[in-house]
Amino acid sequence: MSGNVGGTRAVARTSAELPTASDVLAASEPPTASDARLDLILRPVAEGAALGRDDLTTLVEATRQDPVPARFVQETSGAAPDHRGTEQRIRTLRQVWPGFARWWRSYFPGAATPVPVVELWRLYLPLAGWIMAQKQRRRPDELYVMGFNGSPGAGKTVLTNALAVVLDELLDTETQGRAVARSGDHWYLGRGDRERLVAHGYDPGVPGVSNRALPGTHDLDWLLRNLHEMEHSHAHGVIRMANFDKKLDDHPSGPDRWFEVRGTVGVFLFDLWFAGADTTVDPASVPDGLRRRVAESLRSWRPVFDRMDALWCFDWPSFEQMVREREAQERLVEQRHGARGMTRDQIRAFMTYMIDTAWDWQVTAPVPPDQAVTFRAWRDAAHRVVAVQRGGRTS
Repeated sequence: MSGNVGGTRAVARTSAELPTASDVLAASEPPTASDARLDLILRPVAEGAALGRDDLTTLVEATRQDPVPARFVQETSGAAPDHRGTEQRIRTLRQVWPGFARWWRSYFPGAATPVPVVELWRLYLPLAGWIMAQKQRRRPDELYVMGFNGSPGAGKTVLTNALAVVLDELLDTETQGRAVARSGDHWYLGRGDRERLVAHGYDPGVPGVSNRALPGTHDLDWLLRNLHEMEHSHAHGVIRMANFDKKLDDHPSGPDRWFEVRGTVGVFLFDLWFAGADTTVDPASVPDGLRRRVAESLRSWRPVFDRMDALWCFDWPSFEQMVREREAQERLVEQRHGARGMTRDQIRAFMTYMIDTAWDWQVTAPVPPDQAVTFRAWRDAAHRVVAVQRGGRTS
């Protein structure tokens, strides 16, 4: 594959033509000057410094002009950003900042970049506020589930973990429960179970490259059980979630076998690179082989996708960009865990297996149809979300 992902537009945009990534990026404002100005204002304010009237006006205008926070502010309050709403968000920023800063530094140990107060202000806080408003409206006493779709390396896991940290600072854990962010990667089948899938085409064909990732390589029974446990969680309960180790390419043993969640869960943020993909495709319409096996396995995901109350979808880039982003993701894992990951050639083979070999793209695709998407997001070269638009999902 080369250029744009084959067939993405035909599969993902069935109801109406949506803007392309180049259209959105061309219309967005360069972030450097405005972000630098906001950082100078927000960083001392987050740490408790007083805010002058001129700086408050700057924050209000920046929020009005930035399509990312304005999208969530308007949907949450029904009004454009104003001084009162900005002052409230400043109080929220100060409340969240200590815990968020500690988490960021532990998540990116040794990183040279400072804690991203601007992204906290313009993305994490407004989106977390939208999630809380939706939970209150739709599932005040139940589990609220939001899915996150995007190509490997798009930033799904960082986004969901950051949101969980923010939400945990804002939710009343006794009455609303806590937030949990987990990747679908944790529910992969063990290596032995996946070895039996090789005969069905689940084989990248390159030594040292795992056959995980595709529909059919996950322990859906375990995932559905964990969903049920979260729906019925309580203050004194303990949920043992899957905790797959990618370096082992298997489930760990001992105390790391599970990821334990204690207490009531109010919000579940679930990132999966094919979250919300169309599960209604007839596998018989796909030629026999791995692509048919994937289409068959995709249907089993319908209970998970149907349980999602909302779906965020990053716009999918070209195959070459996906490879570069997956390489960057591998280097981040090495930085965090100190272990060598896949080589560049292995990453390309793995991505070819995931993206090209396994999908028909005219019939099946990991990209969700527009009617399943709540928000569609575009990123720039620095992984900064520069635009968010409503998808076709009405609920």
